[in-house]
Amino acid sequence: MYSRNSFGSYYPIDSIIHRLNPILKIFNFILTIGIIIFAKSLEINVFLLLFVLLLMMLSYVPSKYYLNTFWSLRYIYILIAFICAFFNTTLTTCMTYIIKLITLVEYINILAFTTSPSENIYGIERLLQPINFFFLPLSKYAFKINSVLRYYPLFLTVQYKTFKACASRGIDYYNTNILKRISIFTKIQGNIRRLTSFKNGQIMFASVLRLFHDRRKRSNYRTNKIGFYDLFFTLFHLVLIYAILVERGIL
Repeated sequence: MYSRNSFGSYYPIDSIIHRLNPILKIFNFILTIGIIIFAKSLEINVFLLLFVLLLMMLSYVPSKYYLNTFWSLRYIYILIAFICAFFNTTLTTCMTYIIKLITLVEYINILAFTTSPSENIYGIERLLQPINFFFLPLSKYAFKINSVLRYYPLFLTVQYKTFKACASRGIDYYNTNILKRISIFTKIQGNIRRLTSFKNGQIMFASVLRLFHDRRKRSNYRTNKIGFYDLFFTLFHLVLIYAILVERGIL
């Protein structure tokens, strides 16, 4: 029912973003979260969003998959706008919050589309190793973190396809009034969550098979060569971190 090329799943093609080092991919994602949390100015957030748009284009993943995510969150954007209006927040601040949300969700999508589950797990595990003072089973934690990162894109996938299936059976979610939409949305959420968990479980099971054993150290999994684009994208994130420190008067 759900192909590997569906929205929210790994899209197996060759691109600059697909070839990036998985460890630096995860590291840059962590930096992005920090930028989203601490950047106050609209300019920095717009600059980060433009960079994410560049990554989306370089990934060669069809834009409709990214646009599906953007469209599925339209009510959340409206809700943010209402909350900002209620608290008398400026338009600039409201736009900043919306841009932060779009940037975060689309960056997660980039990771999901361009990094296989086993690569994500490998990158997370390697990043956690320097702080593993108590010799914890990092592979298991890496599996769980990867599962959390992929849950939301998969949830949107299942939700979109469930609404389409309902429409084919005469329950048209998209062409009805708002009260009917709320009723339909509430009734099918349980099934959507179960289907999402099932799909996520399938992906993690496939990752276990590829990694053979989650308690053994893996070697020759893939080359750890760091190329020009790895350094360039990491430097870009570090420059934004520097801009935030300057903005806050720390530097």
